[in-house]
Amino acid sequence: TNLPVFKVKECSIRRRYSDFEWLRTELERDSKIVVPPLPGKALKRQLPFRGDDGIFEEEFIEERRKGLEMFINKIQCR
Repeated sequence: TNLPVFKVKECSIRRRYSDFEWLRTELERDSKIVVPPLPGKALKRQLPFRGDDGIFEEEFIEERRKGLEMFINKIQCR
């Protein structure tokens, strides 16, 4: 932000997928607009005995982050 009341210009906030699900549900409940979908859940990635790191794989995390960022960008412009 560039408001003088804030000393720090940038910050980082961690959110869980469930936080985005909550936000989407609230927006759908309280508005008349079509709320864009979230990126899909990672249920298959949570299965045991996978040959990769599942939900902790860097490529998956980055793909999920991009999808959630697109969701936020779409809803902020409405």
